Amino acid sequence: MNGITKYDFELAKVQAGIDVVAFLADAKIFSSKGEARKTVQAAGLSINRKKVEDIALKIDSSFLLHGKYLLVSKGKKTHYLVKVS
Repeated sequence: MNGITKYDFELAKVQAGIDVVAFLADAKIFSSKGEARKTVQAAGLSINRKKVEDIALKIDSSFLLHGKYLLVSKGKKTHYLVKVS
């Protein structure tokens, strides 16, 4: 896919449940947790096309598309495909 940056992420962290800010920083979508937190609080982020507005949101296995993917969008034009394995 063109225009989409791909990342890999550990399945164990998702199965255990990871808060959205830590997930975004660990997946290298944001360079820091502070930057991730600000973007979430400004409603500038969506996961699987659903707006994320709560920094306490836990990312777990129920978020996975086809059991192994997360589509993360920063703003309207920056998209990431995170493969969880």
